[in-house]
Amino acid sequence: MILGLALLAPACSDPVAPPAPTPVTPTITETFNGTLGLLGTNIHLFSVQQVGGLTITISDINPDSTLSFAIGAQSLVGCTVLQQLTRAPGGATAQLVGTITAPGNFCVQVFDSNNIPEPVTYTLTVLHS
Repeated sequence: MILGLALLAPACSDPVAPPAPTPVTPTITETFNGTLGLLGTNIHLFSVQQVGGLTITISDINPDSTLSFAIGAQSLVGCTVLQQLTRAPGGATAQLVGTITAPGNFCVQVFDSNNIPEPVTYTLTVLHS
């Protein structure tokens, strides 16, 4: 009887987790240009096909103003923010850098945090895999 239980014991152990995918170097560049109105929010959509690096850069802000931007996941209600950054006047560019851990549909929000004096134009560059 003891031998029978010993034979069943290995079958009840936890399975070995599969290895995590290795992030790939980003090679896809998407550029979005926009005009942000007072107290406005603009959403730019993009899709990621594989696990890998992500860099989002906001630049060419005219007139030079404080802008906020965020990376998010597309959802039924819009863009669910995962991480955000505020860019102060005087800086040439601002970047969010990270790793996308699963393929999917993502979004970048650019929004006024009650700081722009008039509509602002900008360039948003998304580098992903």
